[in-house]
Amino acid sequence: MGRQQLPRAAAAASLITAPLLGLVAACAWPPLRSGERAQITAISAQPDRWYIFSLFILLSSIMLVPAMLALMRLLGHTRPAWALIAGSLAGLGILIGIGDSATQLVFWQMGAPGASLGQMAALATRYDSAPGAALIFMIGGLATVCGTLLLSAGLWRARAIPAWTAAAIPAATIANIAGLSANSVPITITSFALLLAAFARVAVAVRTSPSWAQPATPVTARPAADSTLPART
Repeated sequence: MGRQQLPRAAAAASLITAPLLGLVAACAWPPLRSGERAQITAISAQPDRWYIFSLFILLSSIMLVPAMLALMRLLGHTRPAWALIAGSLAGLGILIGIGDSATQLVFWQMGAPGASLGQMAALATRYDSAPGAALIFMIGGLATVCGTLLLSAGLWRARAIPAWTAAAIPAATIANIAGLSANSVPITITSFALLLAAFARVAVAVRTSPSWAQPATPVTARPAADSTLPART
């Protein structure tokens, strides 16, 4: 594989890996109960499954960073300003989502043997109901949805991806946020499966795009004056 093909292959691989890791996490996700005390009890009963869920959902969130950069580069050749604005919004949301995913490892330790169930449940209640934390994650969710909507619309308008793919990416994103927020395993599995199908189609576009190896056009680029034109007399 040549050096020019390596970035293309890495981008395509990230598009497949990100939703695939999330799908593994959702399948390992133990069923939760309503109420923090019941949830901590469920985590304590199946700590290994919760650890697998926590680890893979974190890895999936991390791999979304290069996947989103791949979408930006695919769009940046034709609409660089659009790609920059949309990608920045989506990137902000993904980075906040990485922090949210990392907290699942904290919940994993809340259900560890020897921990006080009452104290851990009270801590989980305070964390879930804290306005300061909820506001940050709400901003992250909105940024992710808006960014992916703009990126998908731009890619469709540029005819880089089919219409179904452009619709599936934001639909899967919204379903994913809803499924994780509601602790719904079926919705979360469906969202990752839909995102995997959409990103697989984008990966094909990345692998076959003739402009991928070329640098994106700068936002401020302007045609240079032709120095070969004869001077006016």
